[in-house]
This record gives sequence, C-alpha cells and structure tokens, in this order.
Amino acid sequence: MPPATEPRFDFFFYGTLCDADVRAVVVGHDSETAPAFLDNHEAVPVHGGRYPILQFQRGSMATGVLCRNLGLVAAARLSFFEHDGYDYDPRRLTVSLGDRAGSGGATQPAWVFVPTTALRRGMGRWDLSEWQRFAKRDFLARATRKMRALEPKQLEPYIEQWKKRAEAAGGGRRDRISRGQISRD
Repeated sequence: MPPATEPRFDFFFYGTLCDADVRAVVVGHDSETAPAFLDNHEAVPVHGGRYPILQFQRGSMATGVLCRNLGLVAAARLSFFEHDGYDYDPRRLTVSLGDRAGSGGATQPAWVFVPTTALRRGMGRWDLSEWQRFAKRDFLARATRKMRALEPKQLEPYIEQWKKRAEAAGGGRRDRISRGQISRD
C-alpha cells in the first residue's frame, strides 16, 4: 500500500491505453476507468504506426477513458511506455466526463500524453474497436515483453519527474494544445 502522502494522478487515455488489457500490463494492475472526452481534439493514426496521436481539431471530440488515482510507480510506468520526453509529453488538460458532449458538463484536470513534434499524423482515422480486432494481439504481446523487461532502476528518473509534476500541478496549472502548439495557463 503506498504511503498516504504519495501523490496521486488522474490520466485521460485516448488510444491503446483505453483497452483494459493493455492498461493492466502498462500500469501494472487493473484500474477503474470512466468514459471521458477532450473537446477540440481528435485521436488520429500516427504515421507508420498502429496507435494514435492527439491532434487539435476545433469542433472535434477525442473520446477515451479517465483513469483516476494512480500512484507514482504507475505514472512512471506510463512514462516509460509512452517514451516520455521523446514521443509524448504529459500535459495537464481539462477533460469532460461522460461519453459525449452534453452528458452532464462535469470537467476535471487530467494528465494526457500529447505527441511531440517527432510524431506525425498518418492516413485515415483511429478506431479503437478496429485496432482491437486487427492489431491488439501483436501490440499486447510486444507491450507485455517490454514491461516485463522493465527494471525498477529504469523507473527512478520518471518517479522524480512525476514528483515534480505533482508539486507543479498543486498550483492548478493547466496545459492546452492549440494547433499543435502547447501553451500553459
């Protein structure tokens, strides 16, 4: 059981981590989720990959899941998996709860892995159910191998980053993606 003072984090997932099996392998345990969405964004395929990136698109809605109350080790495991600082950067954005616009209006901040400039949009559209039918099995096998090979020492720098992020988020800072650029409020 983590210490009572350990920071806790809420995450919004919009791609492969919406899948409970992938999420359990990456986070290291089962986690409860709730439907959520991010206004003015969409999940689109990444160029050359079988997973999505998040892109600003006025009027669109990226659907996904909100995963609440994850600890430092789970956050560090997510950073390791998402290549934090290389392919994706975690940003604190405001997400809406529910599965579609107009479903109650409740919002909350959550950490979202947004793409760095190293990742480009591919062709077509991202569809979780299609991915689950055609790509999940191979993806899950690779993710399982990657996460099983993870040494605790590899998580240490990510744990330190998340401690700093928790401290900074205490001030209520929220990040916003606008036309591919990230700004901080």
